[in-house]
Amino acid sequence: MDTLLHTPTSMAKRPCPFSISSSSSSSSSSSTATATATTSTSSSPSPNRQPNMNHQVENLLQTFLGLADSPSLSIDLSFERLLDSLPSDADQSLFINRALKLGSILLEAGKRSARKRSSNHNSLTWALPPDLTIKVFSMLDMQSLCYAAATCSMFHKCAMDPLCYTNIDLTTVVPKVNNAVVSTMIQRAGKALQ
Repeated sequence: MDTLLHTPTSMAKRPCPFSISSSSSSSSSSSTATATATTSTSSSPSPNRQPNMNHQVENLLQTFLGLADSPSLSIDLSFERLLDSLPSDADQSLFINRALKLGSILLEAGKRSARKRSSNHNSLTWALPPDLTIKVFSMLDMQSLCYAAATCSMFHKCAMDPLCYTNIDLTTVVPKVNNAVVSTMIQRAGKALQ
């Protein structure tokens, strides 16, 4: 990993890290970036190389995400070529599993970042201070309070305040409420329950 270069043209010269033998080579494709990113993050480098490794992974990820603008057909063809170049079924299955795992990791990271950005945006643009938001939430019925809590982390934090649960009215809730829900609401209310 010491010679990892960050330009897409140099990535074409690197061997495919998914192959069992070190003699197989890969073409320039998204799979090479995928494979290298997976290998980079799954290896356990020495502590003194960690900052450099993080920088390499970040650059590789930026290059990899730049491929999102590429036609999907070219990425599919490149992936199939890499898959066909692997010698055995086991290697091909491992290659596919690693690609799916990396896709899943990227999807979760993207969702987490989107939620975090949205929450930060909401807390900056929401006109009311937290104490007034809690006061408004305390006037909502339980179903509406639960919906508000699911909106963003700032609303969730405000909705978890015991003052929101001082007057629990379960008669307005259309679906039947089980004991676990009632127990949770009582715990959230604490000493503020009336």
